Amino acid sequence: MTVWERLRNPCGWRAGAKQISVDAMLPLVVVPILAVVAAQAFLCTVAVFLVTPVFVYYLHHNFLRFLLRTKFFLMWTITSVLMMMLVFEISVVPLLEILPEENLVFMVCVVSGMWCGYKTKLNADASIQENTGAVDVLELGDGSGELCAICRRRTPPKAHHCRLCQTCILNREYHCKWLDCCVGSSNLRWYVSCLFFSAIAFIYGSNLTMTSVCHPFILIGTILLPDDCSDVYHQLEESLNPPSVR
Repeated sequence: MTVWERLRNPCGWRAGAKQISVDAMLPLVVVPILAVVAAQAFLCTVAVFLVTPVFVYYLHHNFLRFLLRTKFFLMWTITSVLMMMLVFEISVVPLLEILPEENLVFMVCVVSGMWCGYKTKLNADASIQENTGAVDVLELGDGSGELCAICRRRTPPKAHHCRLCQTCILNREYHCKWLDCCVGSSNLRWYVSCLFFSAIAFIYGSNLTMTSVCHPFILIGTILLPDDCSDVYHQLEESLNPPSVR
């Protein structure tokens, strides 16, 4: 907390110095380092996949869970998505193994997932501000519905209190750490849409990448799957399939 308090970014804003959140900046450094290490060899890839969940759990169990709100997981999500897009567009697309239409579909899914995730958090923040602003209007015991034992306000029957958001959320499903917001009636459709487009982007992008840098085989029609990727780490040029399969 001392380091967190000392790290400030001097700026010319009217509000003065802006505090830098260490937990939010950490993924910007850790995620690229893990990606570079994982790309060195097959054993490095396996090690990174095994160590990363343990590392994130260690940070959360010993440090992040003591913070009321943290941007760590949100910044991890943003950094991962941006890195995936950069690697795909800079390293995979120039190999000329991917059709423009396939790249367009991938980018549409990525952008759609990011937009739906943004709307999910935006609607959640708007709902929190609306509920917080209503505190000045409603006194203890006023209004209709059940009395919340934590925030001491009357809320609708299907509302549940979130200790992280510090307010009651209508039809609350759970608090999504990766988007740093609660999922409820105000943003459930956007959240499901975010998951849908993100899943398509990850699966489709991974398949395009693997079939571009590995020896592919035809599954059905024009659908390809990777076959042999043993030479990818050391001999990328030789591992590529010389004739275009697509």
